[in-house]
Amino acid sequence: MNKDYCLRGTAKSEKVRFFIASTKELVEQARIKHNLSPLAAAALGRTMTATAMMGINLKGKDTITIVFKGDGVLGNVIAKGNSDGEVKGYVDNPEADLPLKNNGKIDVSAGIGFGNLYITKDMGLKDPYVGTVPIVSGEIGEDITEYFYSSEQTLSAVGLGVLIDIDYSVKSAGGFILQLMPGAEMEIGAELDDKVQNLPPLSTYLIDNTPEDLLEYFFGYDYKLLDKKNVKFHCQCNKDNFKSALITLGKVELEKLAKDDEIEVVCQFCNEKYIFDNDELLELVKLI
Repeated sequence: MNKDYCLRGTAKSEKVRFFIASTKELVEQARIKHNLSPLAAAALGRTMTATAMMGINLKGKDTITIVFKGDGVLGNVIAKGNSDGEVKGYVDNPEADLPLKNNGKIDVSAGIGFGNLYITKDMGLKDPYVGTVPIVSGEIGEDITEYFYSSEQTLSAVGLGVLIDIDYSVKSAGGFILQLMPGAEMEIGAELDDKVQNLPPLSTYLIDNTPEDLLEYFFGYDYKLLDKKNVKFHCQCNKDNFKSALITLGKVELEKLAKDDEIEVVCQFCNEKYIFDNDELLELVKLI
């Protein structure tokens, strides 16, 4: 049974908006599907957690895609989510790893490197909204905080944590987004900032504590819970989708591929494999 979920609501007389999530199973599924190194699991896990929380605020069939395009060893780190709490993602170099930092922590910052963060919201309009900011630290949370400030003019605190166990499985994962609403007194921001600074490392905190515990830590009982939604790793890929993609290659390219007995197509987001034999490829050629 999936135990991951995200809380969404307001606090401090609706002057603060919050998203708080537990994502251990989501990140573990990604780790297994992509055979992620601890570094890749930490980086993708943080990105997918942020995607889950931001996706909860969407409507209908809207989607959000977060891309860290840095010059670190991981290459691109990509996650996509929707309003139903469904998230998927991948890393260009899933087996890439680096030595731990001096404090024993995984060096996500070096793994991401410097470059740009792209956040795309597809809300069914002619053109999706794309926000771009420079990667300020590569720690994921700080970069998304910068995105909210620069692209959405919203003061935010973003905390993301993934703890990898000694057997490389995910021991804990989750995060929070706290945002000041227009008109909120700066004293509220200062109070929350103090609480964020005094919070133990989030990945450690979430071993024995729930999102509800974190909610109480930040706001006591001065909050209004608007939604509690399950979060899970989910990819909507199927063989028919890949048939459409293969057709776009054109007749000549498909005829070349059909000379082989079969070809294997792999979904980047979930690593699912689809086999197309010679006859299936020739049938696709007839459709062009």
